[in-house]
Amino acid sequence: MFSALDTRSLDTVDILLVDPDRMARSAVRNILIDNGFRRITEGKGMRDIEEKMRIATPDLIISDINLGDGDFSTFVHNLRHHMIGANPFLPVIATAWSPTSDDIRAVVMSGADAIISKPMSANQLLQRIKSLIQARKPFVVTSNYIGPDRGKAGAVVHAKAKPIEVPNTLRAKALGDKDVNLMDLQREIDRCLKQVNLEKLDSHAHQVMQLVDKILPGLKTETVDEATHNQLDHLLFLGEDISRRMVGTKFAHVSELCDTLIDVTKRILDAETAGRAPAAKDIELLRPLAQSIQRGFDESDTSAARAAREISSTVAKK
Repeated sequence: MFSALDTRSLDTVDILLVDPDRMARSAVRNILIDNGFRRITEGKGMRDIEEKMRIATPDLIISDINLGDGDFSTFVHNLRHHMIGANPFLPVIATAWSPTSDDIRAVVMSGADAIISKPMSANQLLQRIKSLIQARKPFVVTSNYIGPDRGKAGAVVHAKAKPIEVPNTLRAKALGDKDVNLMDLQREIDRCLKQVNLEKLDSHAHQVMQLVDKILPGLKTETVDEATHNQLDHLLFLGEDISRRMVGTKFAHVSELCDTLIDVTKRILDAETAGRAPAAKDIELLRPLAQSIQRGFDESDTSAARAAREISSTVAKK
């Protein structure tokens, strides 16, 4: 149970509660109402989540993972990567009847804060919410993950990942912090998002180099195997995600390199799909492109911009 010492303004917290099972949804709603929460929006599927998120951003999402009309873990992943909604840091509690190990891993890897097995007690739910208000874990950012630091519990944490204290509108509202207003919170979200993007860009740049090292041997064979094809697909994703994330940053020269990497990777994939050997020049460009992208985020390396122009000029002459 929440006490007056724990929280002061639970009635200002906006909660999005989603569950296909009306009775289960009602049970959770009653727990929340009985403990001081008042602003609860309900839904029964992914369509409801997407619709509600277009209208306003809640302070907490509580949702069953089996929604029928969409994949909840994919939604959370996209939320954390700022592909959905205005606040990629909003707390998320997933619920599930008898979740399998695959279910749990998917939720953990998506960046959700917690998963609770049904049937849940009022105490289980309230303790999870209380921990998100009083002691939410900092976020870590790797090339494949954005979300709460799992510590030793998961392989999602990169050795070099630095924990980031992210904005928490749930805490700000629940504790009735009079010094925080919505505009301040949004500015903090925007500031933190820039930090996450820079961490993500650095992580992506290292993975681009690692992927190219794996891809090049596979391009020397007569036919491209499935593993190499999947690696090329992921390389394309990384290039596009880097371009998306660096909008508004000072790394314009890296954006140029990424555009070139995207074009080269698409040509290699198109040739592979058509049953043709990729152009030798495209294969030769992969390593210098990857090296220059990785170098491009080193602010002390003044040669990165020149390398971007030289490589892009080479591609333009094809």
